[in-house]
Amino acid sequence: MLRQRLSSTCNQCRARKVRCIKPKDSGPGTKCHNCQKRGDKCVFQAYRRKFRDTANLSSPSVTPSRDIGDDVGSPEYHVKPNRRELSTCAQATLAQDPPDPLPLYVDQLIEDHRVPGRTRYLETIVTHHDSYIGSASIGYFSESRIRALTNRLGHTGVECLLNRISAVVSDRYERHHEQPATDKLWQKPESLPEVEETTMRLYVSSYFSQLHPVYPFLDRSKFEQRISNINLAADLAGDIHWSALYHTVLALGCQYHGGGAFEPGKGKSWKFYQVALGFASDIFVGAECMGGLQAITAMAIFALNFSYMHLDSLFIKQAACVAQRMKLNASSDAADQHIRYRTFWVIYFLEKTLSFHHGNTSVIMDSDIGCPVPTIPESVFGDYNWLTASAGLARFLSRAYESLYSISATWNTEESYYRKIDTMNSLLERWRQSIPIIFRPGEPFRAQSFHGSCETFIALQTHFYYHNACIALCRLTLHLGRHSDGPRQVAARKAIMLAARSIIELLRHIDMEAYTPVYILAHLPLSALFILFDLVIHNPTHPETASNLALLEVAGGHFSRLEYATGGSLPSSVLAEFAYIARTFVRTYRVEGNDGSTIAVPTDVNIGLPLRQDDSLPSAAPFLGNATHDHQPPLASPDTLPLFFPALDDLDAGDGSLTGFDVTDLFGTSIPFDQNLPF
Repeated sequence: MLRQRLSSTCNQCRARKVRCIKPKDSGPGTKCHNCQKRGDKCVFQAYRRKFRDTANLSSPSVTPSRDIGDDVGSPEYHVKPNRRELSTCAQATLAQDPPDPLPLYVDQLIEDHRVPGRTRYLETIVTHHDSYIGSASIGYFSESRIRALTNRLGHTGVECLLNRISAVVSDRYERHHEQPATDKLWQKPESLPEVEETTMRLYVSSYFSQLHPVYPFLDRSKFEQRISNINLAADLAGDIHWSALYHTVLALGCQYHGGGAFEPGKGKSWKFYQVALGFASDIFVGAECMGGLQAITAMAIFALNFSYMHLDSLFIKQAACVAQRMKLNASSDAADQHIRYRTFWVIYFLEKTLSFHHGNTSVIMDSDIGCPVPTIPESVFGDYNWLTASAGLARFLSRAYESLYSISATWNTEESYYRKIDTMNSLLERWRQSIPIIFRPGEPFRAQSFHGSCETFIALQTHFYYHNACIALCRLTLHLGRHSDGPRQVAARKAIMLAARSIIELLRHIDMEAYTPVYILAHLPLSALFILFDLVIHNPTHPETASNLALLEVAGGHFSRLEYATGGSLPSSVLAEFAYIARTFVRTYRVEGNDGSTIAVPTDVNIGLPLRQDDSLPSAAPFLGNATHDHQPPLASPDTLPLFFPALDDLDAGDGSLTGFDVTDLFGTSIPFDQNLPF
């Protein structure tokens, strides 16, 4: 039987795009809270179409189920369209990709005991199963890949360089392991650090002006009201959650006034952060509350930096678990609902991006999220709502990981893989198009258009996360088509090259400071460097090689600057030698007459450095993994030579053990994580 259904949102609230809340046990003519306050006429309009009267759809507030992944990039997340309002493209996607009877690999394992198990080594790019390729960034050199590069180059330069990097990593680890700060990491300080009120307010002001718009999980007015209490010392002594949050905010703000450091146990920020770490065990095992969750979130944000990057996963995953146990993922009528919503979406963004970047499983179940994305004025820059955009990006990464990079994704057929990759590319492009053109990735980055360093940093984050997603999709596309050279592979090769170039072109806008997240400062630039390194080595005669080599040297200069900024504590200048190896190889290749032509120097590359015709050489990088065979690119003129990438092979020995070296260890923690934790 068909009947009409009233909308759950009145016309006035729908026009204002605000949540419509009716009093409990209200009758048909009762006004919602918003219309009562404004004195407006409250009208709940009936839907034009009629609905089948079933038990599952008996309430006017229930809407038909749909693919929530289509929400990626939507400019208004608190608007809840029904299935009729879905785009034609989204409905077509749903129609052509119906759910499988057993959609997960675990279902097969349960149904049939003969099904073999599958595993993966999450610290690397590929796993034991040859259909799997991870979402993590690139930095791993297996022994087979080192042998392939040695054969390609004709010398052991890469192997010697990796041995030097390994020695640097070991020395740095041992040197810092002996420092007292390592043993005191989780110890409670005997006394709280003293700070003058003017200095304290300066640090708090810097936090709310520089970091709060990026991670708006606090209420500034309430925070400043509490620090204005004349009994602040007693308040801090009596509430460990508040004390941990307060001192972490000081540690974060202190970094913008010379108090940060690239090494643990150093700088003014360490004194404040140590207080919070001392309370971590009590917060983790104690009663869960909003104050404790906000303290964990603040500590997680601080751990995104170099000095304590080994703690980021610990705090972010814990924050995500606590947030769900406190039901922050659901809609709420509580008085603190606004704080609950903003806290959840900041944690959601942190957890989803961390999981995708490291190739780990997310602990947040997207299908159980019902809280709206609030509008935070401090996170809105003109037409750009950063919190909404970051939520859309996080949702995209979550969906991409589940459908393309999880263990169950190895069950996909090649056709299914390509179909899902096309869907992800469409959703990523839709998200990109939803961003105002000033902030939009793929458009020229004009730093002079942004008002202040915080706005510039948000624009950089937007660009970097977009390019990282592009690289992940391109790597998977190239891996699937490694035995073919069709239009899809040609487009993916060009796209991954352009993404790596874009990352390196943005390096000059990065602050070489301790407060810059290691993901932006080191990990993604390292991936871009390796992509261009492989491109140069395997395409020495390609017309794009000159530009790629020039940008490869810019990346090397970036890591040299990083070593200088850290006072030598992070010896990253050794990575600049990849550019030297690539330049030498191309020069030798050309001198020996293998290319049959000279390499022209393009003039349309914006790198901020002059180009020299006699030094223009190619560059390449390990975008996908390891080349186990000595494949020589075909000799042809630069106008007809296609881009070539090495094939991807397994990195492990078949039993989950790995032989090789992970260059990202150079940026890893200098504190061992296997120490006894207090919780």
